[in-house]
Amino acid sequence: MGDTCLQPGNGSYEERGPYEIGTMDVSIGSSGMYTLFYPQPLEDNCLHPIVVWGNGTAVEGSGVYAFFNDNAASWGMVVAASHNANVGSGTFHNEAADYLLAQNEDSSSIFFQKLSTRVGTSGHSQGGFGAMRGSAHPNVQAAVTVGATGTSTDKVSVLVLTGTNDIGAGAFAGLDRAGGPMFVASWEGGDHFVTETLAGYVARDPGTLQMQRLYAAWFRCFLGDDQVACGMFYGGTPGGCGICSDPGWNMLGSSNM
Repeated sequence: MGDTCLQPGNGSYEERGPYEIGTMDVSIGSSGMYTLFYPQPLEDNCLHPIVVWGNGTAVEGSGVYAFFNDNAASWGMVVAASHNANVGSGTFHNEAADYLLAQNEDSSSIFFQKLSTRVGTSGHSQGGFGAMRGSAHPNVQAAVTVGATGTSTDKVSVLVLTGTNDIGAGAFAGLDRAGGPMFVASWEGGDHFVTETLAGYVARDPGTLQMQRLYAAWFRCFLGDDQVACGMFYGGTPGGCGICSDPGWNMLGSSNM
């Protein structure tokens, strides 16, 4: 970890960051349509990290989870969010990463020499499992799963966001296998279909807003060297991390932090 060159904002990652947000839809190879969320202006002297997103099962388009990716873009990430509803293989994540890495080398692209080669994978439910599979890509250094399990490696730092009413189980079990930094945050009453989707954001569900906050902060820390964001997680649980005393979390766990 070093010092970030991204604009600092106010350090409250629940709120929009210092950048305006641009969006565009693009078709990427055999993977079809994606929405790109990107900061404006793109920095000339600070390369923007890449994040690739996968939807939950049966969710098409980019709207249901746009609040996660809008917010990340406002904090300096360039996000490619798949429109596909079946992204568990990791292929959709890998193709999006390769697309943006190629855009960084294309002099006709708005992203030419504006992107970092540091990549994060992310997604909800099936998309979260796809994010873990996609994290085998050589450029991936961080991952965030929402409503899905995973574990870190010595190459990929992992944040797992879940809730006490989420479907499935085992989010905390990954801590025992973690090979690198890993953090698990479970919101009291948080569920799979409201807290972790647009429905929760529209309702201003406190759990949804906190998940959005941690999503942006994890990538700011592990892809953008933002020490303020890192302080939210480092120090370990139960009592050392910056969010350890925040109300609303049912359980927090960490490994190698």
